[in-house]
Amino acid sequence: MKKILVVDDNRLERRIIMHILHEYFQNEIFVDEAPEGLSAVHLLSRSTYDLVITDLVMPKLEGLELIRKIKSTYPSSQIIAISGSKPYYLYLAKKMGIAGIFTKPVDRDRFLFCVQEVLKIPYEKRA
Repeated sequence: MKKILVVDDNRLERRIIMHILHEYFQNEIFVDEAPEGLSAVHLLSRSTYDLVITDLVMPKLEGLELIRKIKSTYPSSQIIAISGSKPYYLYLAKKMGIAGIFTKPVDRDRFLFCVQEVLKIPYEKRA
């Protein structure tokens, strides 16, 4: 079972991403959540995640700094960044060598395909 951490200060956005993941991958994944970057760092220190999906604009610890910490401390974790308001931050995140970037709201099929590629889980587009 693959482990995913969803990090976003907007509870509704976290729940939407988690719902998309659970709806499609069902029993193939375990999804955890964090309301901002510092909470994510705490969870990462206690468990290993195959994938971290993070917003970029958050209080306490922004997504770009979280990406830096993950890449230096937990290099086996893959990262997907999502932002609804800072396209330049997405550009910077991609330059940091992460697995994917998405604007909010995410394109469900593109997003699921990216997750499947990162986690090596079979994906077929559903109607």
